[in-house]
Amino acid sequence: LGYEGSFMGLTVSANYTNNAAASGSSSSVVLIANDLMDGLQVGIGMGDKAGAVNAEEDHSTAWAKYTAGPVTLGYQISKIDMAASTSDEDRNHLAASFAVNENLSISYGISQVEFGDASKSDEDSSGISASYTMGSMTIGAVMNKTDAVAGSAASDDSYKELSVAFAF
Repeated sequence: LGYEGSFMGLTVSANYTNNAAASGSSSSVVLIANDLMDGLQVGIGMGDKAGAVNAEEDHSTAWAKYTAGPVTLGYQISKIDMAASTSDEDRNHLAASFAVNENLSISYGISQVEFGDASKSDEDSSGISASYTMGSMTIGAVMNKTDAVAGSAASDDSYKELSVAFAF
């Protein structure tokens, strides 16, 4: 069951899912304010997940995004509260993008996840991307890196991609 509506610059979205097979349910509510001032969007979301298979989880997030000319800055915080307090997760994310001109854009973002389990390391991620468009062709590049994937100190990962896309 879901609902979404917009009223005077505020978007409201709500949903409820009953998963009888797993004896559980989930629900969420999201509020987005688009017109607090030119270029500013803020939002908050909350949800929960319950069931016999998955213990109770409470999810929450809040974000702000500001665009001024060719620059966009965004910040988001998220939290997952699990029934077992050592399974909690807190995440902070910061990103920026810059449209150099009508053809070239670059962006950079960083993220950190703190785990409630003291035996886990913080997961730190960063990434940079760029795209250049010429007519119907786009050349894109991305480079991402994560240290301590899922809280495991010995598990680092990286990803690089170069792409060329044509629109017909």
